[in-house]
Amino acid sequence: MSSPMPVYSSHLLRYGDLRLGQRVRDARVRNGLTLKELAARAAVSTARLSEIENEHHRLDLKQTQELAQALGLPMEEFLPHDIVIPYQISREAERDSQPWRVIDLHPETGAPVPYHNRFRALADMFVGRHLEPVLAKVMPVADADLQLCCHNEQEFVFIIKGTVEFIIVTADGTSRETLQRGDCVYFRSDLPHALRSCDAEPAESLHVFSSPSSPSEPGLRWSAQAGSGINSSDPRQRAGNRIRMLRDIRGWTRQQVSAATGILERHLRQIEEGQRSASVETLLTLARFFGKPLTELVGTPSPQGTYYSVQRSAEIASVPARQRRTPVERPHAPKSKICQPMAGRFPAEGMYPYFLRLLNVELETLTLHEHHGQEFMYVLEGELELVTYAGSRRVLEVLRPGDSCYLDSTVPHLLRSSTRNPYCETSAAVIDVFWSPLGEDYLFDVPLATGSDDTPSR
Repeated sequence: MSSPMPVYSSHLLRYGDLRLGQRVRDARVRNGLTLKELAARAAVSTARLSEIENEHHRLDLKQTQELAQALGLPMEEFLPHDIVIPYQISREAERDSQPWRVIDLHPETGAPVPYHNRFRALADMFVGRHLEPVLAKVMPVADADLQLCCHNEQEFVFIIKGTVEFIIVTADGTSRETLQRGDCVYFRSDLPHALRSCDAEPAESLHVFSSPSSPSEPGLRWSAQAGSGINSSDPRQRAGNRIRMLRDIRGWTRQQVSAATGILERHLRQIEEGQRSASVETLLTLARFFGKPLTELVGTPSPQGTYYSVQRSAEIASVPARQRRTPVERPHAPKSKICQPMAGRFPAEGMYPYFLRLLNVELETLTLHEHHGQEFMYVLEGELELVTYAGSRRVLEVLRPGDSCYLDSTVPHLLRSSTRNPYCETSAAVIDVFWSPLGEDYLFDVPLATGSDDTPSR
C-alpha cells in the first residue's frame, strides 16, 4: 500500500488557532498559581506573562518550554496533537483570489521561463504523490510565439471553457486537434506538444500529469522545452537528455554529480550530449543518485499509433461504463454511480481518468471502501460529499462545482451526492482521475455492454 499523504492537522493551523495564552492561563489556575508566582518560576516579568495570557505576545520555542517547565507540564501540552489528513481540498472561491502563475522556472536562476500559458496548482507537493493536477489558463498565441514543451510521461487534459488547439509532434509528423468544452485528450507528454486558445479570449483547462515516479519538484519544473530530443529514437540521445534534464531541475553541476557518483565529469558530459553510450552500471548509479527508476532515465520511443487519444464530449454518453471492483454499495443496494473511462483508445499506464455520474442514493446504502493508489477529483456539477477519516475521526467534506480534492485512496472513504430534484437521476458529475500501478483492471471490471442499464442515455 502507498504511504499516507503527509498532510498534518498542524499544517492547517495559524498561531491564533492554538490559543496558547488561554492554555497557559488555564494551566496556571489549575495549579493554583498567581500571575506573579508563575512569572517568577518562568523568569519572565509579570507584565510579559499578562501579555502572553491575553494573546498580546507571541511565544517563541524557548519561552514555551520555560512556561511548560514552570507549570510542571511537557511542552507538547501546548502544541497541537498532529494527525494525518489523507486528502487535500482546493476550493474554487479561494483559488479565484490567487494569481495565475508561470510554473516553468529556469533551473539555475529560478526565474520564470517565458511561456504563453498560465497555471494554478490544485494540490501541494508531498513525497509519494504521483499525479500533478493543475488548472491552465490557455492563451491565444501566434505561430511565431508558440512554444512546445515535453516532460514525463503521460498527460490528461479536459477543456473547461473555450476552444483549444492541441498540437503534438510525433514520429509521424505534427498533429493538430481542435478541442471544445467538455472534450478531453490523453497523450504522451514526453513528445513535444502545446495548447493554445482558438478564440480571442483565454480558454481554461484541467491538466493532470503522471510520471513513473513521483515528481520531486512542484508544478512543471520537471518539464523541458521541445527540441531537446527527450523522446529521440537514438537511445544515447534520449538517455543523455533525460539525465541532463534531471540534473538541471535540481540545479546541480556536472562536477557535483561526478563527485557524488564517481563518474568522470568528461564521461558525464559525453553521455548528456549523446556522444557516448552509457553502460548499464553507469545508468544504475545515476538512477540511484537521482532517486528515479531506471526506465525513466532510459525512456522508450513512442510506438507508432499510440501518441494520443481524443474523447469528444458528444461521445461520452456512448462510452461503455465500468463497474468498480471494490464494492462501494452494500449488498443488494442500488448502484450509486456510473463510471465511464475518458482515456479513449490510449494505452494508459498508472493514471486512469473517469467521468463519474453520481446517482441519488441514501447514505446508508453506501459502504466505506479503500484501494491501492491515489485519486484526484474535480467537481463539474452538483455537490459531492466525501466521507473519510482524519486520524481516528470520521469526517465529511462537501465539494461544490470548481472544487477539487486529492485523496489517499488507501484510507477508507466513500463518495455520495443527492439532489432535491425528483426528475433528475444524476445528482453530481465529477472528473475522477485514479492512479494505481496495479492497472485499470485492478480498479474496474471489464466494460459493461453499451446500452445496458448502467450506461446513461442521451
